[in-house]
Amino acid sequence: MFLDVFRQIVGCRKAAVFIYAVAVAAGGDGVASAQTLAPEVRGTWLTTTGPDHISSGFNTESIVAQLRTTGLNTLYSEAWKNGYTQFASPTLDGLIGRDRSPSLGSRDILTETSIQAHRHGMVNLAWFEYGFSPQFLGSGGTPSNPMAVAARSRGWLLQDQNGNYANASNAFAWMNPALPAVREFLIDLTLDAVRSHDLDGIQFDDRLAWPREFGWDDTTAVIYQSETGRNLPTNVNDADFRAWRQSKVTQFAGELYAAVKAERPDLIVSVSPSVAGFSDVNFNAAWGDWVEQGLFDEFVPQVYRGDLNSFRATLPSNVQPFVDAGREDDLIVGLRYNGSGTNTPTNVLLQQIVDVALAENGALAGHSLWYSDQTINNSGTLENFYGNQRDHPAFGPDWRPPPVVAVSSSDNTWSVEVDAAEQYRVVAEVFGRWIEVESAFFDAGVHSLTVPNATEVELLLDRRPLPGDTNYDRIVSDLDLLTLVNHFGQAGGREQGDFTGDGRVDFLDAEVLVEYWQRGVAPGSALPLSDALIRLVPEPASAVVWMVGGWVVMVRRRSSRA
Repeated sequence: MFLDVFRQIVGCRKAAVFIYAVAVAAGGDGVASAQTLAPEVRGTWLTTTGPDHISSGFNTESIVAQLRTTGLNTLYSEAWKNGYTQFASPTLDGLIGRDRSPSLGSRDILTETSIQAHRHGMVNLAWFEYGFSPQFLGSGGTPSNPMAVAARSRGWLLQDQNGNYANASNAFAWMNPALPAVREFLIDLTLDAVRSHDLDGIQFDDRLAWPREFGWDDTTAVIYQSETGRNLPTNVNDADFRAWRQSKVTQFAGELYAAVKAERPDLIVSVSPSVAGFSDVNFNAAWGDWVEQGLFDEFVPQVYRGDLNSFRATLPSNVQPFVDAGREDDLIVGLRYNGSGTNTPTNVLLQQIVDVALAENGALAGHSLWYSDQTINNSGTLENFYGNQRDHPAFGPDWRPPPVVAVSSSDNTWSVEVDAAEQYRVVAEVFGRWIEVESAFFDAGVHSLTVPNATEVELLLDRRPLPGDTNYDRIVSDLDLLTLVNHFGQAGGREQGDFTGDGRVDFLDAEVLVEYWQRGVAPGSALPLSDALIRLVPEPASAVVWMVGGWVVMVRRRSSRA
């Protein structure tokens, strides 16, 4: 009661977080009450490294359920690792003749993690862990997997001054950020996931970078000389060469951010770099500039320190860029629970969480734990520490509503009652793993589904853009029709009316709009399609209106007869 009254008096998020942090530090009973006062990111990373949390797919459901019970609300799920994607990628398949690792077969780990995240009301970001690295080589190794070999044959790989693709200071092969083809490849790879999966965001980490020991290959030498008039230096810390390489990494950061936002403005575009200073010098990733330039929606710097004194000495320099830019609420602090070396003691980690909650009077967005292994091992302690759940700051409490559960009515047949007409993902447990069967529009009412071999079937709200929706309001209405008409015959993207993804607004896109209008995806639109067409006549492009309108009516009549 006191906490509620205090919050009403003060009326600010910072006070709520302060009370929460004090209650946690004191181990008091007020944690659960204070817990409800403010949104906060509580995340962790899901990786195929270490124990089988997601690698086989048989444990994904129980692991995510336990993480949610612990008090977390955000997952960063592995999507790109060691030269393979964890999802179907036309871009990678077109380059090397396959996308996923042979050991993965046709499984889509990104689909599996997004299903479980959304079944349990959590936010899920596709984590492109390997970034510019196509392969882990070890010290002085040779590129050998299909992706690394393809990159080497195209002159995409960086080399150190001795001609090595990896060395003792950095055991990964790296693709060249200065090459437009490399940047385009990684962006297209990312967009493959964005277009085909119901995601809440994407994340790159400290491999969105250019290691300082690398860049002495012939390709870089030619580009550097042509752009600056200089030859490659002999000193890896040469100021001019460092600034040039940093500019190339920043260029990619800007291109990636713009491309994802153009495709899906609603997605979080995240980056998790190394700590300030180290990132600039050792990885040429000057992310302080990205903060200042307004790039990325959230930053999760890896303030990975196993003791409290070191953590407290490192945290301020990673917070200051956000204070200077007025972007404190875009900062999530990465905390190291486990990894290489000795695990961080739990009592130290909990105090680090409190420090983050108190930083800048509670203005930071939250924290994320590296990684799910120790989080699961100490879930009981964390659950007691966190108290109740918190909402993600970027999304409302109903962003990922509970699933609509189907009931088995006979062999392979399921019955489901839908309260709200919406686009849903039909997901099912089949032979111990969860899969996405289809994405479809369901009117309100009872529906019958046929899903062979399923032991459970559910509907999850699908937040991917609806076909025919240009303005992402989840309503296909006269506004979308007007947008399509105004851009008809022109090049454009979804926001201009290109629903087929071919880069042009044409009759095929009109067909898509009509199909979804006819299926009732526009509950908020009072206009029938015919009235919407009439309403467009006063527009300057009246000839185009009538041409498209005639086509639309013809398609609709043909669909009705069918």
